[in-house]
Amino acid sequence: MTVRRLPVERRTVLRCCLCDRPADGAGGAAACDCEPAPNRRAVTEPPPTAREFHDSLAGRDLWRYQALLPARREHGSGLQVGGTPLLDLGTALDGVRLRAKDETRNPSGSLKDRATEVALAVARAHGHREVVAASTGNAGASMACIAAAQGLRATVFVPAAAPPAKLTQIRAYGAELRTVDGSYDDAFDRAVAHAREHGLYCRNTGVNPYTREGKKTCALEIAEALGWEVPDWVVVPCGDGNILSGIGAGFAELADLGVLPGVPRLVAAQAASSDSVRRSWAAALARGGWVDREPVPVAPATAADSIAVSRPRDHLAAVRALLRSDGLAAAVAEEEIRWAAGELARRFGLWVEPSTAAGYAALARLRREGTVREGDSAVLLLTGTGLKDPDPWPAAPPEAQR
Repeated sequence: MTVRRLPVERRTVLRCCLCDRPADGAGGAAACDCEPAPNRRAVTEPPPTAREFHDSLAGRDLWRYQALLPARREHGSGLQVGGTPLLDLGTALDGVRLRAKDETRNPSGSLKDRATEVALAVARAHGHREVVAASTGNAGASMACIAAAQGLRATVFVPAAAPPAKLTQIRAYGAELRTVDGSYDDAFDRAVAHAREHGLYCRNTGVNPYTREGKKTCALEIAEALGWEVPDWVVVPCGDGNILSGIGAGFAELADLGVLPGVPRLVAAQAASSDSVRRSWAAALARGGWVDREPVPVAPATAADSIAVSRPRDHLAAVRALLRSDGLAAAVAEEEIRWAAGELARRFGLWVEPSTAAGYAALARLRREGTVREGDSAVLLLTGTGLKDPDPWPAAPPEAQR
C-alpha cells in the first residue's frame, strides 16, 4: 500500500526579538507588549528539512529560497533581485583568501534591493498600494525602484545632506521625495509618523521585520556558492544593524536546518564616529552576553553615509548575531576608509561607496592585528556601487598605505 504524503502547510510567524512570543499583526504594523518595544523576527513554522530545502531550490534570483521566505514569487517585482556573483579576489592582505559578494549588480545598485523585494512582496500580498520609508539614500532608491516595478506609490524621507546622486535616483523612479532638515534618525521618525497617520505600509528597518528576511538571502547565496561550506569570516558594513542581523539570520537558519556545519564569524565594520553597534557588542561581552535593549547613542561624522546612524534600529538582533557567531565589531577612521576605497578600485577594479570601503578597511586592520590570520578565508559584502556617491571626499584618496 502506497502512503500519500500531503504537502506541509507552512506559515510565517512574527516573534518578539526580546521575549520570543508571537506578535499579532501583518506587514510590519504591530509589536508585542515588551517595553521599550523591540523589533520582531519572522519565523517559518514548521521549518523545512534539509532535504526539503534542497529540493525546493529553483530559479536564479532570491526567490530561489522561497521555502524560507515570508512571501511568494508572484508578489515580487519581476526584477532580477539577488543571484549576484561571489567574486574570487585571490590571496590578499598578507595571505587572506578573499571573496567579494557583489551586491552592486542588484537593480538599484545596492544590497538593499533584497530587503525591499521581500518587504514589498509582503505589502502586495496584504493589499497595500502605498509604501513609505526613511533612508540616507540606498534604501530609498531601492524602494522607489521596486515600488515602480510593482505599481506601488512610494514616499521617501531623507536627510537633506544625503548624496545628490542617490536623491536623483529616487526621483528618477517616480517616488515622492521629502527632505528632512536633520539626520537619518530624524527622517526615520518622520517616516514612521507619516505611515501611522495615513495607515501606510512602512519599510523602515526595525519597524518592518521582513527587511531582515530579504537580506538573509545574501547569506544563503554565499553558502551555496561555496558548496555549502562556511568561510572563516564574513565582513558586513554596519550602520543600523539590519544587514548584519540578516546575514547572521541566514547562516544560522542554514546551520539549524543541518545544511551547514556551523556559521562563519561575522565582522561588523563601522565608521569610528558611528560605532554604536561596536559599543553595544563590547558592553554585552563585558556583561556575559546580556544585550541592553537600547542602543548606545553616537554622533556620526563620516563620508560613509550609508552606515552613519546615531541610534541603530536593529541593534539588539545585530549584537546577538555577533555573539552567536563569535564575531566582533571594528571601527575604522576616515583615513582608513579612504585608503580602502582606493585599494578596492585600483587593485581589484571594484568602485564602491564608502560604506563598503569601511568593510575592507576593517578586514585590513584585523589582519594587521593578527585577529584574521594568514590562510583564513573571508567574504566582503560589496553593499553599494561607487556611483551612489562618486565624490564623498574633498580630495582624492591618498596613496595606498597599510
